[in-house]
Amino acid sequence: MMMALRQPGSTRADQSRFLPVMALATALLLLLGSINASAQNSGVAYEAEVLAIVTAIQNGDLEQALQLAEQHVEAVPKSRIGHLLKADILLAMSSVPVDIGARSDLPSEALHGLKQQIKNRWRHLKETSAMLDNKVPASLLDIGKHKHVIVTDMEAGRLYLYRNGEKYPELVRDYYLSVGSQGFGKELEGDNKTPVGVYSIYKHIEGKELPDLYGKGAYPVNYPNRFDRSRKRTGYGIWLHGTPSNTYARAPWASEGCFVLSNDDLLDIEQFIDVDERTPVILADSIEWISLAELDTRRKQFMSILSSWKQDWESLNTNAYLDHYSQEQFNFSGKGFRPWASRKQQINRSKTFVQIDLDIESLFLYPGEEDMFIVQYKQRYLSNNYAGETNKEQYWQRNKRGRWKIIYEG
Repeated sequence: MMMALRQPGSTRADQSRFLPVMALATALLLLLGSINASAQNSGVAYEAEVLAIVTAIQNGDLEQALQLAEQHVEAVPKSRIGHLLKADILLAMSSVPVDIGARSDLPSEALHGLKQQIKNRWRHLKETSAMLDNKVPASLLDIGKHKHVIVTDMEAGRLYLYRNGEKYPELVRDYYLSVGSQGFGKELEGDNKTPVGVYSIYKHIEGKELPDLYGKGAYPVNYPNRFDRSRKRTGYGIWLHGTPSNTYARAPWASEGCFVLSNDDLLDIEQFIDVDERTPVILADSIEWISLAELDTRRKQFMSILSSWKQDWESLNTNAYLDHYSQEQFNFSGKGFRPWASRKQQINRSKTFVQIDLDIESLFLYPGEEDMFIVQYKQRYLSNNYAGETNKEQYWQRNKRGRWKIIYEG
């Protein structure tokens, strides 16, 4: 998104690429459309105000833009974007047209971060908001027993909060997001990248217990998970947290690997996070948006895969049961498959019947990996000589021959 600020009376021959004047109201309605009016928070108001200023600039109405900018910085004195836009508007009203920040004395890195923050917020408004009512992230195959789940699109700089609806995931909130200063795809401790994967929130730390850098609080996630450890990924201390007191929102790439919301947004989302139930967090590099019909199709496909595995186990056809497991990648390496399979064959020879009940807690496509999903479930096992209940987790991946195989179970 390129924005040129022009002084009043200057030519606007290229106005066709700008939003029409009436688009301001429409654009802001799109921004707020997915959020109940009674539940709007300060973070939503902040974003709406910034985009209203940008829209006025796009329409060439600098007087309106200045009025909006002045109101915004009065309401949010720590808004660096607001102060930047206001300065540029005043400059454009008294001189030749300028691009946003072209005459700012900010360091280039800081200026780039502010401009990219505007672009990310604008892109969400223009390209994503309109489809949120009829499309969902493909990763959300089954939220299971969880009340809410967090999904990020780190390329777009956005965090989405979904509720476990009666049949489909329902969008509750979406927020501007900052990630690691070196992007995402964490591999090593100190690489300043945010991980890509499926995690859960297991703790809350009050802001008063933390340095100012972390803002109003933090929610650690369980990085590295089992899959990360199998890939020799290192590092620790990956948190969802707030912003320092001297700014409203950070640049899109600013943390040491954490994923960051404004303090207003962090305080808003905390009402939906359940530490005891370990709210899931899907840290995705990008989101594949699919229709509800397509989600239904994929959900049935993966539930059928699990059902086939369960039926082969219950049939006591041990060879068919073991064929669901990857000999080369089982438990993330081929070393453990043979002794494990031998034990399973020995155990099954003593059975006259096996009955398995699966209570799915979550079923998610795994981000950043080709054709992989993770399922967490409560397993109730009953046989002629044993009964037990266990919380379990499986990773499935499709091999080169197109077969879905279990690569981890534990």
